[in-house]
Amino acid sequence: MARAEDYGHDRPTEQDAVKALADLVGPQMAEGLWSLSAQALGLRRPISTSADLRKVAEHVMEVGELSRVAGRSLKVRIITYEALARTVQA
Repeated sequence: MARAEDYGHDRPTEQDAVKALADLVGPQMAEGLWSLSAQALGLRRPISTSADLRKVAEHVMEVGELSRVAGRSLKVRIITYEALARTVQA
């Protein structure tokens, strides 16, 4: 049976998310923004589940224009990975 990784999509991680955000707003701002978003949602880092990553991504999207891009990108990656994972498990 095929795995989601076989489709070229690795499971998104918090590290991926912070890196993508850092590419847009810089590493210190990205770390701070991610931490504050997780804290605002009552989540503890490291964020490990797809559901929690999606929550933080959605929160980050509300902060500003550049963070909206990074948050939306992460959300799309998570949704795509989950859809592929369901497909290959079926």
